[in-house]
Amino acid sequence: MSKELNHPADILFELSGNALEDIMEDLFDALNKIFNPVVGGLKKEYVYDISKKEIDDIVFDIGNYSLNKIYEGFFPSKVEVINENIKIYFSEIIEIKGNIEIKAIAYPKVIEKENPISLKVVFDI
Repeated sequence: MSKELNHPADILFELSGNALEDIMEDLFDALNKIFNPVVGGLKKEYVYDISKKEIDDIVFDIGNYSLNKIYEGFFPSKVEVINENIKIYFSEIIEIKGNIEIKAIAYPKVIEKENPISLKVVFDI
């Protein structure tokens, strides 16, 4: 006999800030809340060109790139916006205490384009 189980398909976060760097920090804070990692020192860097890109595309690309790095053992720990680039620093993951598996970051939707910038982001679980 089948039995319906409670299994949410998504987690929704609202990200906000006065600048792109604030939004990225909020995105990484959301990932931190989901995965609850224990990390070591900084091990990798990634530079992403943001010229001529909308903020929702940036959040989608950086979010999914960071998610892939998490599953490779590296957690996004620091972000800098330098001219037309975002530089992300990744720390080595020692342990992940969270028990939720995220498949993808989907559907970033801009709610407010000006101070503060606000987006809603769906994490597909």
